[in-house]
Amino acid sequence: MTHAIDFVLMRGGTSKGVFLRTSDVPGDREALARLLLDIFGSPDRRQIDGLGGADKLTSKAAVIAPSAREDADVDYLFAQVGIDNDRVEYGLNCGNLAAAVGLYALQERLLPCTGDRTSVRIWSVNSNRMFIAHVQCKDGEPVETGDCAIAGVPGTAAPIQLDFSRADGAITGQLLPLGAVTSELDLPGGMVGVSIVDCGNCVVFIPAEAAGLSGCETPAEIDANPTALERIHAIRKAVAHRTGLGAAFDASKAPANPIAVLFAPAGAGEDCDLHARIWANGMTSKAYAGTVTACTGVAARMAGTLVHAALSPEAHAAEALRIRHPGGVIEVKAQFDAGQGRVTRAEITRTARRIAEGRTFLRFGKMEGAE
Repeated sequence: MTHAIDFVLMRGGTSKGVFLRTSDVPGDREALARLLLDIFGSPDRRQIDGLGGADKLTSKAAVIAPSAREDADVDYLFAQVGIDNDRVEYGLNCGNLAAAVGLYALQERLLPCTGDRTSVRIWSVNSNRMFIAHVQCKDGEPVETGDCAIAGVPGTAAPIQLDFSRADGAITGQLLPLGAVTSELDLPGGMVGVSIVDCGNCVVFIPAEAAGLSGCETPAEIDANPTALERIHAIRKAVAHRTGLGAAFDASKAPANPIAVLFAPAGAGEDCDLHARIWANGMTSKAYAGTVTACTGVAARMAGTLVHAALSPEAHAAEALRIRHPGGVIEVKAQFDAGQGRVTRAEITRTARRIAEGRTFLRFGKMEGAE
């Protein structure tokens, strides 16, 4: 009989993922990768024979367990599953899906609801950092329905506040991996100034004009621009080798880190403060990642970064930074204590929903290495 495994399909923010229990899957990462490729129907650009959605934002998995840590409620291992390749990436975080982790943990009774809002302490296994999801509850149950709308998701749902203030140095171990708020890269095409900040994920902020872009292009336009792609790759590679990520970058056909954000200041009268596009995993994202949103907010509040310099006086004075991306506008509330050199606030609002649950049948028979 074909082996089956229980799953829950969840939407978190603008991402969608297959949720599995740690106790049901192999503990070995390579064996887990083979299982996930099987479940998602990869490699295949349509993922026609699995649960994958044929898009980077929907080819994600979350492996969840009650945490043994006293300061956490659940452990969350995130996996970005390749679509037309057999790569499973564990070296980054997904903040959007973290909203669904908070909801899932309460729905699965991994911890009880407490009052009108329950704080779920999520330990990121990928980066050994803490995320906190504040989930609305009523009558001892988590609430899904509400009037919160987020760009890129139709309809409304209950808001979930995500706090990434404890996620500094998630990938490299340092908020400023190179020790400076701006750095100059000497590349074949000339010097390029960038800002590299690591909060939730390691992000290299690149002025769009440095790649010959305006910052308002669609993902398809960027991915069809070989000159821009060559420049982005050169910048990411140089940063990877300067931040200790070089070996992993060179070994991957579609490396995740460092994540590139191509940004440009908004014009007067626009409904945003910054235009931004994410490039990682071999393509431009159609939305804006939750951890990258938090990181952008932190960069915007750090004097001397290129992001900080691109903002208007009005944007500096506002509590929330408004970032326009291909899916709409996302807001982040961030604060940085320059005196103490630490992030004191990095909050975004997302929504989440349980879409389906059941058993998925493996294409290749018996699963190896499960506990």
